[in-house]
Amino acid sequence: MRLADLLARDDLRLRPVSGQDALEREVRRAYPTDLPDPQRYLRSGDLVLTSGVWYGEPSDCEVFADALWASDVAGLVVGLIVLGELPEALVEACERRRVPLILAALDQSFGAITEAVAAEAFAAEQRRAERVRAQTLIDLLGAQQIAPGEVSAHLRLLGADPALPTTVMVVGLTGGSGDHDLPAVLHQALTRKDRHLIVGGSPGEAVVLVNGKTSRKSLAEELRALAAGHPGIGIAAGVSEPASSVSQLGEALESAQRGMESAGTGAGPVSIMSAADIDTFEQLLTSLPVGVRRSFREHLLGPVEEYDARHGSELVKTLDAFLETCGSWQRAADELYVHVNTLRYRLQRIEELTGRRMTSMRDRTDLYLALRSGKSPRDEVAS
Repeated sequence: MRLADLLARDDLRLRPVSGQDALEREVRRAYPTDLPDPQRYLRSGDLVLTSGVWYGEPSDCEVFADALWASDVAGLVVGLIVLGELPEALVEACERRRVPLILAALDQSFGAITEAVAAEAFAAEQRRAERVRAQTLIDLLGAQQIAPGEVSAHLRLLGADPALPTTVMVVGLTGGSGDHDLPAVLHQALTRKDRHLIVGGSPGEAVVLVNGKTSRKSLAEELRALAAGHPGIGIAAGVSEPASSVSQLGEALESAQRGMESAGTGAGPVSIMSAADIDTFEQLLTSLPVGVRRSFREHLLGPVEEYDARHGSELVKTLDAFLETCGSWQRAADELYVHVNTLRYRLQRIEELTGRRMTSMRDRTDLYLALRSGKSPRDEVAS
């Protein structure tokens, strides 16, 4: 819980006096004390509550403020029932040490503030525990090592209904500050009454299981609204088709992951990809599992790559140039800075190694796709 969150609560009636530039500090515990020097009892992140019984003269404020600073507290809340008015020496001492100073309403109970902090700490711990459970399920789905019955059990434990359709979304940050905890941001932004969210992942890449009726269009609109509320942020997202059965969730996660990788090359602050958006062979290849793409390439081009490695030749480069020039002998030769006869010799060797013929459009297509199957679009951009 941040100091800013406490100040935003109307029921607590707290007013900042100094340190407004440090209201993002996390409050871990509320600790009431009237000891003149409470340092030995304080922890980092404490919100210290005091009525000022310890105050006798201005120098007392230096001792008290020193204890707060040395303990790295989140802030100080002062009640005025005993003091009557806030000592100027305390304000100055806190300002010099950059300890946020907050004034409680005259009739405000420290007990209410303590309960609010404790309740938020408990809720935060519950959220952390739920995120761990969510990540466990996501890891098992990603490894394809979980039976449908276990998936259902995990979903129920996380408050979801296995009988409802579940859409998987993988979201990555492509721009903006690295300060965002993306899973937490998405959980807050996408929570709705008519569906349940299971969110895991890392600060820069989140996995969201949307349990309940939803659509790609509505999720896309919500992600765009999220990006609009965080200027400078960039989002790439892959969205699966709704999984009507828990046995389909592993496949849905894989589909969303590949969609996110493909969306990473898109333009604009928000790029979203799903199976329904596939309209190029690059996207079609990306929608296939990495292992399938790699196996396809190795099966067709493995002998050619091995030949290049043994002889220091450039058969793969030659094949790429020939196919990219639509089979033009002269243009391909010019691009490679070789004689047309050299090009013919190289292509003949490729035909021998692959069993494919350059005169066959079907064979050319197979070889072209094999050339493009070794890298994802993200890898292509990086290279």
